[in-house]
Parts: sequence; structure tokens; C-alpha cells
Amino acid sequence: MNRHLLLPLAALCLMAAACAQGTTDSTGQAASEYLSLWMEKYHPGITATDGIYILEDTPGSGDLFDSENDYVYASSTIRSLSGAISSSTEESIAKQLGTYVLGNYYGPKYQIVGEGYSYAGVDALLKGMRIGGTRTAVIPAWLLTTARYGTGQEYLDACSKSTSLIYTVTLKGQTDDIDQHEQDSLSRYVQRVYGDIEPTLYITEEDEEMEGIFYFLSDTAPFEGKTEFPRDTTLHLDYTGRLLNGQIFDTTDEIVAKDAGIYKESKTYDPVSITYAEKYTDIKMGDSSSLVNGFKGGLSLMRWVGQKAIILFTSPQGYGADGNGNVIPAYSPLIFELEIVED
Repeated sequence: MNRHLLLPLAALCLMAAACAQGTTDSTGQAASEYLSLWMEKYHPGITATDGIYILEDTPGSGDLFDSENDYVYASSTIRSLSGAISSSTEESIAKQLGTYVLGNYYGPKYQIVGEGYSYAGVDALLKGMRIGGTRTAVIPAWLLTTARYGTGQEYLDACSKSTSLIYTVTLKGQTDDIDQHEQDSLSRYVQRVYGDIEPTLYITEEDEEMEGIFYFLSDTAPFEGKTEFPRDTTLHLDYTGRLLNGQIFDTTDEIVAKDAGIYKESKTYDPVSITYAEKYTDIKMGDSSSLVNGFKGGLSLMRWVGQKAIILFTSPQGYGADGNGNVIPAYSPLIFELEIVED
């Protein structure tokens, strides 16, 4: 993957020349002419750096952004040139806008950077930043593309967006190995909360390997000598799901839901039906088998009615690179508290 933004000096000269000539009616040319006038009016004297216009820059004291790292951990706010906010990961801004929702995740998120994943202008914005720093920059419309070109004119010619945007980004971290980073984060959490515990293997299908790491914690002593329930039975389950920061995203407990601010009148807060099977992948909740593997894997290790367990696993066994809506961000380890209850 090409991690470098190719906007050499000659390309910038071509871009400037194209603005001056005004010889085409392309989307890119029109966006360029408008942005030139806007910058001249509102931010005179600021010139482009790597194709973007840096308006504010608060340096960080951490490591310098390395374009060889595939993932950045950052918070961001995106505005139009008129100042209207189109998106933000900041809780305070969501509250100001009146869009704040209890239970939604707010804060930094991991995302892939580089060609095919992030905008060329975002990569240019990150260049030269250090962890802990915040930068606000105008990203021209022609750099709001995940493609990479060799010259500024090529960016203009390929431009399909008519409006430029203002990005404010705070860089919180970076890594070139998101899987290892997740495993380390979860291992540190387990060490801090539960002490020295080895990960658990729950994959039982022949030749199938588990991605990421998984922990299963349960006191089985009270059940020793008792009959285990059969693998083809239907039981009921109470559960609560959390992120590593403690934020609850789902529960069957009405009091817990209200305390966490995620209560919904349309939802019934009762134990859910769980249908077991010989293979953990065939376990169902109600009529659905579309449960994340980490959740099903934890259920497969429970053996007795009344048993409680805590399971912790990284995102390859959860929601992975996609996350789950506004509630679970990408690359998030998850924690579930489980209890098999009487019917």
C-alpha cells in the first residue's frame, strides 16, 4: 500500500497555474477558483502546504506521525467553509449541536490511512504532526479522494467534489499492527482488573484457528457434581456488554440500561432465549444465529443453569474493522457479563 501523498512542488505549481488561467469548467477547476477567492477573503497570506491550508496548529509532544503506520487513533471534526459541522467525534460538540445521544460512543477512533482508505488531504494534514497535537486545515475538494495521483493537475482533473472542507484533527496514537495493539490493550486491562490470567481457546471445530485473543472467567466450583445441560437445549440468558472504557452498549437488565442511559421503551428487558448446538457457531439467540463469534464462544463454554461468566475478546471475534453503528467503534475489544437463568 502506498502510504505517501505525492504532491511535489511541480504539482503545486501546476495547480496554481490552473487556477490563474481559469481555462476549464471542470468540477476541480471551479472548486479551485472558489477556494482561492475564499482563502483570499478569510485567510489572506496562508499558502498551501502539501496541497492543504493549515489554519491552526497546536504541536504535540509525542512521536511524529509515521506514514508507514497503517492506523491512526484520532478524534476529528469536519466543517464546511461556512462553518457548519457535518460530523464530529467530540462529545462536547455533539451536546452543543443537540445531537448528543446517551449510549453512543464519542472519542478517538482507529482508522486506516493511506491510498484506498483515507483522503489524500487527510494524509497531508497528518504529515508533520506529533501525537497529542491538534491541527485545523482546509482540505481542497480535489484532495477529498482516496486515490493518489502524481501531479496536482491530475487531482484537479479527477475531482468529483465541488466543495472543500475544514478538518480539525487531534492525533492520539498510531500503530502498524492493529491486531497486536488490540491484544496488548486487552491484556493490560485483564492484568489490571483480574491479575495473571491466560487467554482461553474455545474454537472446537477441527483445523479452525481463532483470531485475536479471548478470555473466559467463571467460577465452576459451586456446580461440581451437578449435571450439565445438554448441547441441544434452549435456555435463557441475562447479559450486559461493555467497551474497555466501561461504557455499556447493550443489556437485558432494565435498571442497568437506565443507569447507563441506553434504556429504550420499545425494548423488553427480560432474559433472552438461547438455543445451544454441538457447534458454537450454530448457537442462536431467539431465531437469530447472527451473533459475534466471541459471544457465541463464551456461551459454548457455559455448562450449568445459574452459571455466571465474564468473557473478553478482541474485535476479530467481535465487530472488527466496521464496528457497530454509533455504539461500538472499529477495532474495539468487548466485555460481556453472562448468566444462564431459569426458564
